[in-house]
Amino acid sequence: MMLRVLLLTLFINVIALSTFVQAADTQANTQKKKQAISSQQAAKLVKKRYGGTVLNVKKQKNNSAYKVKIVKPNGQVVSKKVNAKTGKIE
Repeated sequence: MMLRVLLLTLFINVIALSTFVQAADTQANTQKKKQAISSQQAAKLVKKRYGGTVLNVKKQKNNSAYKVKIVKPNGQVVSKKVNAKTGKIE
């Protein structure tokens, strides 16, 4: 009888722990997704730093960055790479 109670308690603790780990993993994935920026945000970042008009935004094949092309007021066309996770302009 004592062994059954001990095994049942152990089983309940394992299930509770696995549920907790799964919830923590889900929360970590949600935070990673929140950190990723959209193409519109990438365009805003480049426009804010360099001015001008955004011509186009393309996501790179590996989804790690956006290529933002703008035309500055003086007519110069500038292409900048924006990290899709951090928003850092490279």
